[in-house]
Amino acid sequence: LAKALRKMQKQLGLEETGELDAGTLEAMRAPRCGVPDVGTFLTFEGDLKWDHMDLTYRVMNYSPDLDRAVIDDAFKRAFKVWSDVTPLTFTQIYSGEADIMIMFGSREHGDGYPFDGKDGLLAHAFPPGQGVQGDAHFDDDELWTLGTGLVVKTRHGNANGADCHFPFVFEGRSYSRCITEGRTDGLPWCATTASYDRDKKYGFCPSELLYTNGGNSDGSPCVFPFIFDGTSYDTCTTDGRSDGYRWCATTANFDQDKKYGFCPNRDTAVIGGNSQGDPCVFPFTFLGQSYSACTSQGRQDGKLWCATTSNYDTDKKWGFCPDRGYSIFLVAAHEFGHSLGLDHSSVREALMYPMYSYVQDFQLDPDDVRGIQYLYEAGSTSTTEEEEETLEPTVEPIPVDPSRDACMEKNFDAITEINGELHFFKDGKYWTRSSFWKSGIQGAFSVADTWPGLPAVIDAAFQDVLTKRVFFFAGRQFWVFSGKSMLGPRGIEKLGIRKEAGRISGALQRGRGKVLLFSGENYWRLDVKVQRVDKGYPRATDDVFTGVP
Repeated sequence: LAKALRKMQKQLGLEETGELDAGTLEAMRAPRCGVPDVGTFLTFEGDLKWDHMDLTYRVMNYSPDLDRAVIDDAFKRAFKVWSDVTPLTFTQIYSGEADIMIMFGSREHGDGYPFDGKDGLLAHAFPPGQGVQGDAHFDDDELWTLGTGLVVKTRHGNANGADCHFPFVFEGRSYSRCITEGRTDGLPWCATTASYDRDKKYGFCPSELLYTNGGNSDGSPCVFPFIFDGTSYDTCTTDGRSDGYRWCATTANFDQDKKYGFCPNRDTAVIGGNSQGDPCVFPFTFLGQSYSACTSQGRQDGKLWCATTSNYDTDKKWGFCPDRGYSIFLVAAHEFGHSLGLDHSSVREALMYPMYSYVQDFQLDPDDVRGIQYLYEAGSTSTTEEEEETLEPTVEPIPVDPSRDACMEKNFDAITEINGELHFFKDGKYWTRSSFWKSGIQGAFSVADTWPGLPAVIDAAFQDVLTKRVFFFAGRQFWVFSGKSMLGPRGIEKLGIRKEAGRISGALQRGRGKVLLFSGENYWRLDVKVQRVDKGYPRATDDVFTGVP
């Protein structure tokens, strides 16, 4: 144990005592990057680096904690940290495959390296290369801020989208959160200067009464009350879903209209507890006493909490109040260092030190500069990637031929999972069954309405788990869709499958970024990111999947 402790202490730049002293315990408990502490402190083993200088990145999804514009700006500044000291350039794209794919996820999120909930592991990234290599993932169970507390970007009002200013004065009283005082419609708002009484500058805070995210309602606000599974709801709910996301109907009856959206996080949205994402309700009752602000009463660790209903004593619903959070800019700059080929540093002042600490006036440490300039010297070869068309979101399908029952079909042309729903294809139509919604099979829908340009008969299909692009195969051709933007048809020869192969009759996900494609008695392993089959294929299906026809 002492030998292992000394090795870890050396790695973290601590005094090498071989004992679990106070400094070592403090470092072990600190929030940190999820990349293991191995390597030479400067670069990954083998000096992994990109073979071109003009890199692209794409943000696959966003945290509900911050406005998208704030996150995009933080990522842009994080990449600039590295481009300022190297010949590297970074361009954000909104469709297709980027060198660095960025996503937010929680717990097990598809790459085999699960996160651990709030605090602890904050993010991780992979060194340069194909497939998942180079990608960066952020734990969506953290509270993402700019490091100094909540950033609340307003909408509408008269402040042109400025951030809330906390605290602010309204009618002589100071507020450190969005409020509904002074309004009769219940919409939360804030001042964007220190004094609304003086400057009269304000905007509306994120609220399900103002808009929703995602879903199929084009951002329409929630309608309360609404009916779901015969029950009336007055607030956002996670009922009917297995992923814990809060949602609402955008009409009075979800059972009838099937229109919904996801509720944005309010500035008082709690973290953890048993009400993740629900807003604090003030005032609330705890042990018979009324509270109009977060409190540490009832806890020994001093953490602030609130109830998410008006009476904790009755409902026992609660969560931790937002804290300073973690700087998305600082964590991203660190993770992008990994994406470029840097390992962890043992220099405590370095950006690439594995433990998180907030720095207000950030600048790269000389150790970081030496590491990145060792990898990327001036004069390296540069290549330019072909830009693809910006993709449009998928339009919600319109049911056709409602009398047609999927359960009456004897067979289907293809079956695959798309956006968490099983899709059953047959003669130009398809049905869906969701594992998220506790409902039966929906449809039939028209393939041509949802994916214009596809043939009526689909032989195989799959969705890439990272980019969410959907690949369709028919005959010896394939199509790639993201939303309604289509690339294809193209011949499967483009994937490296020779002409002697027939049609692709099946597709099976095989780990992240890999898909098995079946044709006749053989199968190929496709690298989805580069859209080429791996060397050593085809192989006989019966060698691995014995007895499969």
